[in-house]
Amino acid sequence: MIYFFGDVHGSFGHVIQTVLDHRPEAIVLLGDIEARQPLELALKPILEKTDIWWIPGNHDTDNHNNHDHLYGSALAQRNLHGRVVEIAGLRVAGLGGVFRGEIWYPDTPEAPVHFARYADYQKHMNPGHIQVATGQRALPRGGMSEAKARGKLLTHRSTIFYADWLELQAQRADILVTHEAPSCHPKGFKVLDDLARALQVKVAFHGHQHDRLDYQPYWKSLGFQAHGVGLRGVTDQDGGLVRVGDEDEMRSRQRNAMARDS
Repeated sequence: MIYFFGDVHGSFGHVIQTVLDHRPEAIVLLGDIEARQPLELALKPILEKTDIWWIPGNHDTDNHNNHDHLYGSALAQRNLHGRVVEIAGLRVAGLGGVFRGEIWYPDTPEAPVHFARYADYQKHMNPGHIQVATGQRALPRGGMSEAKARGKLLTHRSTIFYADWLELQAQRADILVTHEAPSCHPKGFKVLDDLARALQVKVAFHGHQHDRLDYQPYWKSLGFQAHGVGLRGVTDQDGGLVRVGDEDEMRSRQRNAMARDS
């Protein structure tokens, strides 16, 4: 059994306790992890208890600590972004991060792709191709300050680039995990529906929105089951609720009120 954990935002007590209580074969953190120490230290009590995987969220590149505690951790190779990995007997595809307008924001079919790959954006910002996101000296473009160039390159380590999305489509998986939501969420994206169908997944899980809406009416038209996992919520691979998200009830009331007023 695989358990999927919604945005933990630096709180790991419930992750550890859930694993100790339920002993899932594997867990996947759905982004916005914001680890305050290297991830293997934050999850030390369960390192030998379960198979740990993760995708990045937008807040995981807010600063170098958030970034380095994931990408520089002993669990760095457990990043599912942009690949398909067999986990607990199932093929799991990952697409972490968020869409950002400076790169690609596919809210319409005609949305332009400004930079297809991170390397393209890096070259645009820094013709010398120096790895400024990892702390080396920047050579910014134009009048941009070195600090701003460094910050933008760091931020876009958690941006979804067109090439990441496109290259996943050529693969096959049973489950898709994303930080952003598919179109069944009011703030979701149809291109994630397209990706799930191309992968031929049976089910998809996402975080980011801090809610757990009822997507069941959309499953037939989507062609797959979709589940949102709320803030510090936990859902199993069958869509079963393991832990209610901290804001699930509040967000549900807000959505219902908006629906009544519309």
